[in-house]
Amino acid sequence: MDPVVIIFIVLALGLISGIPVAFCIGMSSMAFLLYQGYPDPMVIVGRMVDGARSYSMMALPMFIFAGALMAYGSTPRLMRLANMLVSRVPGGLGAATLVTCGFFGAVSGSGVASTAAIGGIVGDEMIKQGYGRGITAGILAGGGVMATLIPPSLVMVIYAGTTGVSVGDMFVAGISPGLFIILLLILMNCLIAKHRGIGAGTRVIYTSADRIKIVLDALLPLFMPIMIIGGVLSGTLTPTESSVIAAVYALLLAVFVYREMTIKDFLKATSESVVTSAIILFIIASATPFGWLMATQNVPQIFTDALLSLTTNPYAILAVFFMLLWVLGCFMETICIIILVTPILFPIVTSMGMDPVHFGVAMMANLAVGGITPPLSVGLFTACRILHCRIEETFPDVLYIVGVITVGAAVTFAWPDLSMYLVEVFK
Repeated sequence: MDPVVIIFIVLALGLISGIPVAFCIGMSSMAFLLYQGYPDPMVIVGRMVDGARSYSMMALPMFIFAGALMAYGSTPRLMRLANMLVSRVPGGLGAATLVTCGFFGAVSGSGVASTAAIGGIVGDEMIKQGYGRGITAGILAGGGVMATLIPPSLVMVIYAGTTGVSVGDMFVAGISPGLFIILLLILMNCLIAKHRGIGAGTRVIYTSADRIKIVLDALLPLFMPIMIIGGVLSGTLTPTESSVIAAVYALLLAVFVYREMTIKDFLKATSESVVTSAIILFIIASATPFGWLMATQNVPQIFTDALLSLTTNPYAILAVFFMLLWVLGCFMETICIIILVTPILFPIVTSMGMDPVHFGVAMMANLAVGGITPPLSVGLFTACRILHCRIEETFPDVLYIVGVITVGAAVTFAWPDLSMYLVEVFK
């Protein structure tokens, strides 16, 4: 039997058995080396260390920590600003939730963190205003997964580290698609709210003084993404340095400016960030020897030749990739897909002349759908947990959200200028 087949058999059996993905990846690599008899299996340890200590990956723990800290003081202020901006549209609270998810994604980089933080504030109120649990959970999960696209995105850092593209270019390229999909979700929310009479009679009237106070309160949290992206693009800061500054800035806001963080809160945010960072970095470390073995066995080239033997039409190939990523997102976590699939797909799209930054952003948009599509649907499960409902109760309303994000992802794939225009402007 071909040793490469052993890798995929062990990987598939592990995933079917419910073994954590990181262990499945490591087991498949080890099985390959033991079956082949060389090189020494200890090479896996060295490769794992190399993967985890990559300089670009050092930004991940601090961005995660910054997002956890911003929940203390900053999130409610961003919510009030978003509510004021869209208070006049039908279903204003749902629209405000989506806008806030965009704001929070720009300071946390984590979809699950966005869903949890915003859902804890507005979930019950949306139910009171007549939103069904299904559409409420869908809006929270759909808005949360936009942190995949809106910088600073954690998964963009991982993609950049895997492919060698610029983290700054990825951040800039994700802005327009992220905003575009959020606008589509807001439009969908408005149509549903108008059709169902949701939120009728709940409009808040803001005085000029109220508006000024709300904007001023939100300025400091909104400065964080400007500081991060501006520092990276100007070359003043590396992504790793900007992540440290973001964490320090978030801590200063929570402790000294808003004074909403206690010692207990700080320890809780720190422990949660450490656990999340450890899980992600362990997955990355386990996937590094797996990717190395794929490269040494020419698996990307074999896959490329097999695909091109079926069709050479670039649009057909992209359609296959789109469906592949969409389906994988239903069953695997986004980070795992990026690490496992990117080394195989990346050479194909670059050989077709597709910009690697455009492909990366299109891939992020595509995989965002997986956050709300069962059976994995991490974002949707998080929203359901907050709303105290079963995932079955979200159907069929959640399908509207899935459809809108799928359309947005397809547009991102097919229209390069949506993601690349700002990259060209800032060059």
